[in-house]
Amino acid sequence: MTSSPLEKPAHTNADLHPLVAGRWSPRIFDSSYELTDSQARSLGEAFRWSPSSSNQQPWHVVILRSGTSLFDEISESGLGGFNQAWAPKSSAYAVLLADRLFEGKPRNQAATFFDVGLAASQLVTQTEAMGLRAHYMGGINPEAVAKTVGAKDQDVICVIAIGKQGTLENQSSELVEREQLERTRKEPGEVYSIDSKAN
Repeated sequence: MTSSPLEKPAHTNADLHPLVAGRWSPRIFDSSYELTDSQARSLGEAFRWSPSSSNQQPWHVVILRSGTSLFDEISESGLGGFNQAWAPKSSAYAVLLADRLFEGKPRNQAATFFDVGLAASQLVTQTEAMGLRAHYMGGINPEAVAKTVGAKDQDVICVIAIGKQGTLENQSSELVEREQLERTRKEPGEVYSIDSKAN
C-alpha cells in the first residue's frame, strides 16, 4: 500500500501539457482538506470565463463545501450508487446547471450542453492547476440536486467532486480496487483523424 497519492499519467507519445496528461478522476480524497474562499472563487472564475456560443453564458455553477448543510444534503439524497461511498470525503461539490431559456425563450439545448461542457472542463483544469483533483459524477439524482440548490428553468448536468487526492491507506478493498484500475482510452484511430498534407 502506498502512502503517496496514486498517479496515472496518460499513455501517449504525444507532447501533452502536464495538466492534460496527468488529469484523472480519483475516488479517494483527503477528508481533512478544506477548500478555501480563494480557491472556491478561482474555480467559479474559471467557469465564468469559459467560452460560449454568442457569449450567452447559459450556465451556473453552485460550489458547496464540506461541512455545510447543503453539501450533506447532496451527499445523502443527490448522489447515486457507489458515489455515496466516496464522494462525501471530498472538499466540495460543483453542481453544474444549464439554462433552458435565453431571454425568455427556449434555447438550443445541444449548444447549451456543449457550452456547459466547455465550462466544466475549464473548471476542472483550474482545479488541477491548483494541485487538487476533480471527479465528474453522472450517477446522481437530478431532481434531488435541483431541489437542494434551488434550480429553476435549469437542467442539472452533473456534480463534480473536488478536493485533495488521498492515499490508498486505510481504504476499503472495493475502493482500492477501483482506484487501481488501469486508465485506458480507445485507440487513436477510433477517436480522431488528421488530414494528410501533400509533400
